[in-house]
Amino acid sequence: MDQRVKALFASAEAGRAQAERLAAHYCGAGWQVTLYPEALLEESRKRAEEEQMTHLLYFHDEERITLVSFADEMGGYSVDIQVSDLILPKK
Repeated sequence: MDQRVKALFASAEAGRAQAERLAAHYCGAGWQVTLYPEALLEESRKRAEEEQMTHLLYFHDEERITLVSFADEMGGYSVDIQVSDLILPKK
């Protein structure tokens, strides 16, 4: 089964600009992305679950992201990564 990616890009105030830049890049590549700026991580996680997102990328600042996947068959996972760890889609 092929599941379509629906991502919520949320951020603390310090990560807002980076979240907006990367959301625009992913949208330009045809991904479904919703922005949720200047929110708390737990508040963002709750919204992502309510809106049946497959992923949450929470930008703490310009470099640090908490990536939450709700799409995993084992119930999802959460991992802290750097912006440099992302593989950007081709436009």
